[in-house]
Amino acid sequence: MTTTTINNNAVRLSRIFNGTVTLINKETATYCTLKIHTVRQGKLKGKRIVSRLVGPDNVNSYKGFGFVVGDMIMVWRKQHNEKNAKLASILQSLMVEGEKSRFADKVDMKLSKKCMRCNRELTTPESIEMGIGPICMEKGMM
Repeated sequence: MTTTTINNNAVRLSRIFNGTVTLINKETATYCTLKIHTVRQGKLKGKRIVSRLVGPDNVNSYKGFGFVVGDMIMVWRKQHNEKNAKLASILQSLMVEGEKSRFADKVDMKLSKKCMRCNRELTTPESIEMGIGPICMEKGMM
């Protein structure tokens, strides 16, 4: 656990950061993209939400399913199902424990990148690896 001392009080710093990651099952080559972000306004201001990409738009097709609380991901009651619970467990373990995670040999976690041509978010394993999305690849680099 990472801690820092402020006014003699130990404060826990979360190792679960804001950003977009793609989890890739090494055995089946299937993947799922997850986003963690901090709500900037409204009644949930300051809360950190975990969302799963559920549609074709890798900017707007995310559906929230839980909160980040310290170094834990808590799945919402209304979104609690086997898939969301498993994703939360895998993501939490990989982010907090890293290579020591029990999932490290089964799941690869890739941080999202921006397309080098259009600067859009890349979420598929192939695009992240190449640094360019399929539409930009068809159009060519320049």
